[in-house]
Amino acid sequence: MNHYRQDQTKKIQIKVQSVDTIKNRVPKLPPRYKDVEDCRDLIEQYIGQLVTGTDNDNPDLRDEGSTRRYKQDLRWYDHWLDEIEVESPVDVKPAQANATGQALAAKFNGTTDLYRWDRIYAFHDWLVRMDSAESNPFERWNDRKDEIFGFSKSSEQSSQLGEEETYALSQDEIRQMEENVKRHRIRDQLIIRLLWQTGMRRGEASGLLISDIDQDEREITVRESVAKNDKKRVVAYQRSLDGLLVEWLENGYRDEKSATTDHDRLLVGEKGAPLSGDRINKIAIQAADEAGFNRQIYADANAPIDSEGNKKPNRWLVTAHSIRHGFGTYMVNDTDAGLWEVSKLMGHSSVKVTENTYVEDDPRSGLDHLHQYGPD
Repeated sequence: MNHYRQDQTKKIQIKVQSVDTIKNRVPKLPPRYKDVEDCRDLIEQYIGQLVTGTDNDNPDLRDEGSTRRYKQDLRWYDHWLDEIEVESPVDVKPAQANATGQALAAKFNGTTDLYRWDRIYAFHDWLVRMDSAESNPFERWNDRKDEIFGFSKSSEQSSQLGEEETYALSQDEIRQMEENVKRHRIRDQLIIRLLWQTGMRRGEASGLLISDIDQDEREITVRESVAKNDKKRVVAYQRSLDGLLVEWLENGYRDEKSATTDHDRLLVGEKGAPLSGDRINKIAIQAADEAGFNRQIYADANAPIDSEGNKKPNRWLVTAHSIRHGFGTYMVNDTDAGLWEVSKLMGHSSVKVTENTYVEDDPRSGLDHLHQYGPD
């Protein structure tokens, strides 16, 4: 009887050890971040303000997709503050902001780290505006965040470029794209040329109202609620855009598409709804593809899986951002515009961003001016 009990005890112990072994082999699930209502009060308050200012049907307000991304990033930030044992966001110091940048770079791929930093930075800017904090601890690192932490919008893409390929589009390529748009010719040509001549982001173009355009002065106001960095700016376009704007606005093309809807957005889709930034991106991708110089270059985290379990490339060489990048490259390298002016036109957070993106490091830069104009 005693031998039987000992055998049973051993079997139970072996089973327990086996369960423990299995548990140790199972990969740990990523931490589930707290719900918004369980986050720190200031984070919850900021998200509440974002939610209040969200309406897909109001061009002056943030759309639901943008607010959802802010929520995700701020919930992560609340979790991170727990990890580094900071009770309140107003207590974050520049050194801890630096550690946040390092953590983002280590934990996330693609553009997630950069955009998450930007949204956390915006939150701390809000704390300053609310007089809850004296300064933004992320400010010290923001201008050089790409260099310091390795954030980049195009690092993966750049590594996949062919020898003769460039990420920034040229004027000749823009013309080829305009010639190769498909169904909605007037609208899609207008979009490509508008992005090229103004350097606007696709989301900013999506949010434009008809009233934002001054056709007499050939100027467009990018409102604070539309601009990525929440700062109003004014951009200009060239005479060559006039004809497309007249066709779209005055000769019935826009009215025909928006007949069943009631809004003042400049760009509308086939059924009259405001044209989204994602749709603008697809128009640019398809036009470059039809022109013969676009291709899918790598697979991101959301890529589809083929029958053999491999990710299929889903990221394109040329996108709407390539048009903006081409604008910046042209303005910096082919005109007399200074970095400060280009930075303002593009809505960059600082001149340093413009410099890091569009200016190659040259140890001899400025020498010609120094030889000619240097003091005696």
